[in-house]
Amino acid sequence: MHINSIMLKTSYLNDTIKVSIIGFPAVGKTTMVKMLAQKEITKKYVPTAGFDLRTVEFGGFNLKVWDFGGQTQYIKTYLKDFVVGSDLIFVVTDSTPKNVLNSRQLIDEAKNIMIDDCPIIAIANKQDLCKKDGRMNFKRVQDVLHTRTIGLTAISSEDRMQLMQIIEKELNKVIKRKRLMK
Repeated sequence: MHINSIMLKTSYLNDTIKVSIIGFPAVGKTTMVKMLAQKEITKKYVPTAGFDLRTVEFGGFNLKVWDFGGQTQYIKTYLKDFVVGSDLIFVVTDSTPKNVLNSRQLIDEAKNIMIDDCPIIAIANKQDLCKKDGRMNFKRVQDVLHTRTIGLTAISSEDRMQLMQIIEKELNKVIKRKRLMK
């Protein structure tokens, strides 16, 4: 199924929605963006320097997807400036205990930056590795993060549909929120 085949139940076609994807290095943020854009996904790791901004057409919407580099210094210096104005934030973790604990700090920081009711959703990525190397399943990640968490394997084409359905549902909430603010 292609992204264009999912239609959102709204009259706000052609709205631009800002989606920010944050997390530490090598957790799968860029792979998640590629999933959304239906681009080829490879296992080769190329760190994002600074941020990558892409426009992704999704069900009549133009998503401005901000993929933030995960280097600690970059996050500390620029996160506040770039995440402001987001309509939806994803915090991606690789599901290792250390990364999950660090991601808790990112979620707290994002909540402090976003004074409105911008949804923040955690993505417990690399769920395919839970049984192999001690990564936490998404329910344990959710318990630690105290944030709605979706289990995902970003390199899996099957998980692409799950991610698209989640985003569709959240975009409908964003539109309802925007209507109330008018």
